[in-house]
Amino acid sequence: MADTYTVTSKSSYGNRLTNGLKGIVWWFVCIIWAIILLAWNENNYVEQKAALDETKAETIETSVSKIDPELDWKVIYVSWKTSSPMEEALVDPIFRVKTDDLKLYREVEMYQWEEEEHTETEDNLWWGSTTTTTYTYDKVWSSDHIDSSNFAKSEGHTNPARRYDSESFEKEPILLGAYTLTPTYVKSLTKKSPVTLADQADIPEIEGMTGNESMLYIGEDATNPQVWDLRIRFYSVRPGDASVVWEQNWDTIRSHTTSNWRVIALIDESNISMDGLFEQAYSSNTMITWILRFVGIFLLWAWFSMIFGILEAIAKVIPFLGNLVWAATGIVSFCLALVVGLTTIAISWLVVRPIIWASVLAIVVLVIVWLSMYNKGKKVESQPTEVIEA
Repeated sequence: MADTYTVTSKSSYGNRLTNGLKGIVWWFVCIIWAIILLAWNENNYVEQKAALDETKAETIETSVSKIDPELDWKVIYVSWKTSSPMEEALVDPIFRVKTDDLKLYREVEMYQWEEEEHTETEDNLWWGSTTTTTYTYDKVWSSDHIDSSNFAKSEGHTNPARRYDSESFEKEPILLGAYTLTPTYVKSLTKKSPVTLADQADIPEIEGMTGNESMLYIGEDATNPQVWDLRIRFYSVRPGDASVVWEQNWDTIRSHTTSNWRVIALIDESNISMDGLFEQAYSSNTMITWILRFVGIFLLWAWFSMIFGILEAIAKVIPFLGNLVWAATGIVSFCLALVVGLTTIAISWLVVRPIIWASVLAIVVLVIVWLSMYNKGKKVESQPTEVIEA
């Protein structure tokens, strides 16, 4: 059952007003930062797309069975199966779990306290507000160590240091045909499979440790976990398909740097075509751009709302009036965020995509001119013809 700890504080009308005034300058700075983020995002999209276009145009598809010296310092695409000439198995030095695969992961979870914070603010007539903050403490399994020293109430909710940490091991070298994968690409091999512990014969006897075929457990009772108990699982990365775009450097690879100083390093743990690999990179670039557009506009909305918070603070002298002002300023802030955000994106397009912007503008002008001429022609046709009788 979760524990709770509650802190109540009161803020006078004057304090709320003062805090609102102090925050205005800071929120203006944040708005400028959001505008810079939106502008940078558009430029980043164009630069990354240009880098991918350049790399794709230069990429040469070749075989992995033999290294061609004439391709040194050129961008190549290959697709094959990963392997390693290292015959010795990977062994966890503590638990002596071993595998003949390319990589071995030890993933450790500890049962520990977690703090969640929930704040409610109640307006008081003429007297500002009362803020109630409730801290909820519950025990959870987490692969990260939760620092309990920062808890609002650390007493009775202390997380001890972990006895064992997560760790990974890998064979050296890891090959793709005749090529050696550099650390950048080795880190990208993350398709994990669980290691079956029933096949392991050298696991040491550690006090309080039990286990089954998928997990080791350190604690008194796995069905009733206590703080400091551990769950330990093992995973491996097996040899498998990999498709990459790299710059050949003798018998190894390195990331390719384009003319606009972008670093391109593409890899996928499957047998995918060169076009498919680049299509993934283009899609990722587009997705990141749209995410940052929404983030930038959302931040503008939040920070405009903070600035208008001073109006809400003034109106809070009468609680229901403050609520009305809060709703009104929220709508105004949202509209301002859209206007400022979309204007920033449009101006950024003008700067980083002048040809596209000019083309769209030309089309719009032509359409306006055509509609104007069309309407004039219709007016001439609709005028009555005067008939003169002899």
